[in-house]
Amino acid sequence: MSYRHIFIIKGKVILTGQDFIIANVYAPCDTIAKQELWVCLSQFILDTRDANVCVCGDFNSVRTKEEIRGRSVVFRQLDADNFNNFIDNSFPIDLPICGTLFTWYRGDGISMSRIDRFFVSAKWCDSWPNCI
Repeated sequence: MSYRHIFIIKGKVILTGQDFIIANVYAPCDTIAKQELWVCLSQFILDTRDANVCVCGDFNSVRTKEEIRGRSVVFRQLDADNFNNFIDNSFPIDLPICGTLFTWYRGDGISMSRIDRFFVSAKWCDSWPNCI
């Protein structure tokens, strides 16, 4: 399995001894390359489902039309469908963001999207229930 576009950190919380895994993602812009990444990440999440896992980063995808705005913005339904299928099939919890609707802004002040996310396992939420 290739972990291209993913940086994985495994560690232990010193005070509690709890193990954790953080996978930082920088997804490609290409639809086919993203689909390959979703397959790889789905397998990674399934393989580590009993662990404290956080998969976070720039996914270069939005889930809905409401998560993207701008002058010349093109909403790609296929990319959104593939991304949503990845999320639905992998069962990660999509943490809400606080303070803003968007995570990326172009310098024009008009173009913006929510392409950055934090997905966590159920065990992560059990271990740290107040995470946002």
